[in-house]
Amino acid sequence: MSCIITGLTQPLCLTLIYNISNGKLVFSSVEYGSRSLSTEFDYDSKNLVIRVPFTGEGTLVFNNNFEASCVTTNITQP
Repeated sequence: MSCIITGLTQPLCLTLIYNISNGKLVFSSVEYGSRSLSTEFDYDSKNLVIRVPFTGEGTLVFNNNFEASCVTTNITQP
């Protein structure tokens, strides 16, 4: 018999670093925790940093072999 936990939520932040000189994405990551929507520009490196907060919602399932899986059910922006 599986154990299902629903209604899990986690504040997350998407960070994108984009170089406007060469038009390339330098770095991207998703981090745990609350952040504010923000942008920064480094004039020396020409990198634009964009931070976008959002909330991930999901369901966690443990099966009979104690294997776990997580399914994202919704993503919302505050």
